[in-house]
Amino acid sequence: MIECIRKRDGRLVAFEVNKIAGAIYKAFQACEKKAELKTALEIADVVQERLENKQIALPTVELVQDTVEEVLIELGYVRVAKAYILYRAERSHAREVKQAVMKSLEKQDDDKINIFETLESLMNDVKEKTRKEDILTVVSLLQDMELPDEEIAEKIALAFSLSVDKAFEYIHYL
Repeated sequence: MIECIRKRDGRLVAFEVNKIAGAIYKAFQACEKKAELKTALEIADVVQERLENKQIALPTVELVQDTVEEVLIELGYVRVAKAYILYRAERSHAREVKQAVMKSLEKQDDDKINIFETLESLMNDVKEKTRKEDILTVVSLLQDMELPDEEIAEKIALAFSLSVDKAFEYIHYL
């Protein structure tokens, strides 16, 4: 049984399957897909079981989140997985932006700081990078499930509002 996980900052915290269920439930809500909390709890239990089967003594937050994505996709909740991935990417990029801004502020003189230009530039870079990374992440997960390329293209096109041809470009990019 998993007792602790390692946070990004290195701290150890108690493993709480209810936190996973809460994140899954929020992902369902974000994509306006109706689901009861019971469904989120059931999916979280599958995630916990999968993590235990990996026999990793101390899983990281990233491993837990990756496993949530895998399970959602395997259970057919592709749109929910997308919402979960997007939220994860937003949080990751928010951390990156915060670090970049802090570094930028450290390098500039007080009278030369233009925080708004710095943030605008960073956010534009982040938006473009995020979408491509999200699509490639989902493509990779679906390929790991050994689905035919045609089915992957259809799921990607539907989940990300792309043409099937554009989805095939991402499949062949990997």
